[in-house]
Amino acid sequence: MRHGNIEFNTTPLDVKASGNKVTLTAGENVAFGDVCYVKSDGKAWLVDATDITKGSGLVMAIATISGNASGAFLTYGVARNDAWNWTVGGLIFITITGTTTNTLSQTKPTATDEVVQVAGVATHADRMFFAPQLVQVELE
Repeated sequence: MRHGNIEFNTTPLDVKASGNKVTLTAGENVAFGDVCYVKSDGKAWLVDATDITKGSGLVMAIATISGNASGAFLTYGVARNDAWNWTVGGLIFITITGTTTNTLSQTKPTATDEVVQVAGVATHADRMFFAPQLVQVELE
């Protein structure tokens, strides 16, 4: 099955992604699977669901990228990491942790002022369909 330039019957290898990709400059060190927002400086920074200004995840790092270096980011598609252990069919959210390798969880934020943003859905224990929602909810 094909949607745009994404072929959904193609399973990416471990720590790989298939889909729409862009090249951005990382604002800080990021690793594969880190969800980032684009700050006013045009760089990709780690999301943090405790702060609405950092809670608009737009892209996922698909490699290790050092701060101030350019690299590939997924905007929409399938990502695989054999270290993940998702519940298949469950939504995946940005986290309140906001640190590298800790930007995704199937537990949604629940506290006042935290941001709920769906980043995608688990299609397998080690794969996710990354389709970040541009509408976030700040909890009261």
